[in-house]
Amino acid sequence: MSTSIALQDLHPSGSPTQQAGTVRRRHTSADSDAYSDRFLSQHDLASPSPETHIDSQAFNPTHTYWISPHGSLAKEIKILDLTPFITLPYTGLTPAYKDHIKKTLKDHSYSPVYMVQRNNWWSLKYKVTSDTRTVTGDEPSKTIAEWKHPWHSGGEAILSFPLDSQNCTHPISLKNKRFGFSTETFTLESRPFIWKKDTCWNYQDMTLYKVFGSGKQERRVEVAKYAQKWWGGWVTGGTLVVDEKEVDGLVACLTLMVVLKKRRQRQAERSGGGGGNGGG
Repeated sequence: MSTSIALQDLHPSGSPTQQAGTVRRRHTSADSDAYSDRFLSQHDLASPSPETHIDSQAFNPTHTYWISPHGSLAKEIKILDLTPFITLPYTGLTPAYKDHIKKTLKDHSYSPVYMVQRNNWWSLKYKVTSDTRTVTGDEPSKTIAEWKHPWHSGGEAILSFPLDSQNCTHPISLKNKRFGFSTETFTLESRPFIWKKDTCWNYQDMTLYKVFGSGKQERRVEVAKYAQKWWGGWVTGGTLVVDEKEVDGLVACLTLMVVLKKRRQRQAERSGGGGGNGGG
C-alpha cells in the first residue's frame, strides 16, 4: 500500500562548506533567535579543538532518506528511501539537491521503508517496523527495533534490536554528557559516533561523524548529513543522506530520530512544559 507524502517547502538554509582539515566555526549574526538561548552550554559555544580533523571531502553517500515532518501529536513517523529515484549526483545538500528531492517526492508515491510507531501516550516507547514486508498485505509488519526514550533531554535513550537483526548486533545508548548539550554520542561495534549540529546556532543542519583515535590524534569522518526547513522548535523532519559503507542506514535514521526528539524536548523545557511528551 503506497503512501503519498504531502509536500512542504524544502529549502532549509545551506550547509556550511568545510575543508578537510581543521574545523572552523561559521560566523552567525547576533539577531539569530537562538543567540539569546540561555540553555546553550559552554560545550556548544566553544570552538572545536584545533587538533580535531574532519575528513569531509571523502563523504560520498550511498542512500538518501526522507523523514516525514512530525511533532508532538505524531502517532507514527514515516521514513522513505528515495535512493532508487535520485538521479542528481551528490555534491552536498545544496539548493539544487534539495529541489531534486522535492521534485522526487512530488513525482512518486512511496511505501515507507521504516515506520516509527508510538507505543504510549507519553511518547517514551516506540516500535520500529519495516513496511517492505507489507506491500502486498500478506503478512504483518516485522518489528526490527524498539526505542525507549527518557523523560528529559539530558537522559539516556536506548535502541534495541532483535537477536537476528541484520542492522545491529547490540543495544545502542545515546546520552549527552550534561544537560543542555546538543551533541549526542553513541558506540556502534566498539566505534564512537557523534551527532553534531553544523554551527553553534543552527539546529537545521547536522552531521554524523565516525570517530577514530583520541586527543591530538582524533579524526572524524563524515558518514551522514541531515538538513531540514525551519518549522520552529516543535516540528522536525527532512533529508538524511547516509554512506552505508560506514554506518547502517537504519542505525543512522533511528539515532537521528533520538537527536530530533531531544531537540523538541529542549524546546518544551525552555518553554516550561517539561520533557516527556514534548515533541512526539
